[in-house]
Amino acid sequence: MRGGEGQRVRRPLTCAVVAGIVLATTAGCSAVSPTPTVTTTCGPLRTNQPAHSPIAGTATGCTSLEFTAPGTYIVTIRFTAPGADATIDYTLAGAGGGGGRGPGPGGGGPGVGPSSTGGGGGGGGGAGATIFSSGRLLPAGAGPVKLTVAVGPGGSGGVGGGGPAMPGAKGHDGAATTLNGDGLVLTAAGGGGGNGGQGGAVGAGGGKGGPGSLPGANGRPGSPGTGGLPGAGGTAAHGSGGAGGAGGAQPGGAHNGMPGQNGYAMLTIHGAAAVTASPR
Repeated sequence: MRGGEGQRVRRPLTCAVVAGIVLATTAGCSAVSPTPTVTTTCGPLRTNQPAHSPIAGTATGCTSLEFTAPGTYIVTIRFTAPGADATIDYTLAGAGGGGGRGPGPGGGGPGVGPSSTGGGGGGGGGAGATIFSSGRLLPAGAGPVKLTVAVGPGGSGGVGGGGPAMPGAKGHDGAATTLNGDGLVLTAAGGGGGNGGQGGAVGAGGGKGGPGSLPGANGRPGSPGTGGLPGAGGTAAHGSGGAGGAGGAQPGGAHNGMPGQNGYAMLTIHGAAAVTASPR
């Protein structure tokens, strides 16, 4: 592992966090990434602690950016002087996968008689992966450098339609969350979507849960007069998977899967002259 990835380095708290919430709206069906939700400027370090940059000893503050909405963002970092490096702490979480659909007692299409057995429950979506590190170097350049943050959207839940094949019954995979630029190439993978359950007339089996940092649970099979229970989504601090849909005991009683949670990113830059962020 590089730079302490996978293990958090503890350092004394040196700043009070003041959160400023920025709201964004979307018009029609267009998808516009909002401004990062929280921008925090930290106070100076205590005098008995060394500066992060040995060249620019006065640049000891920090700026934190929290990204909770899906989209792509550009973070611009301005250094105090050529050769005056900064450092970054980061937490990235991939989005959760959607849950699988729980069908009703049918599922066999024309020519297959009615069934009294409920459909199987859909499998839960898997949770996205989380990666984190502290104190990673950001080498200073001749001018500002740009980092690109892409927060993945959660996977949608499985739905019906398409005949006995039920092509949309599987939950969609959650998208990865990434951080790139100034020597950083980082990816937190998204969780996998859960599989749909079987209709009561064609086996009534429960759907398999999706893979992830914590996999989704399998759906339970249906039984005569009762639909199968849905599988729970894999849980995480950010990027949990969506639950599967419950199987239906009556015709028309199917349930779609639930969507997975969106991904997440938190960046804290130490020792820079200025840090700004905006949607791309």
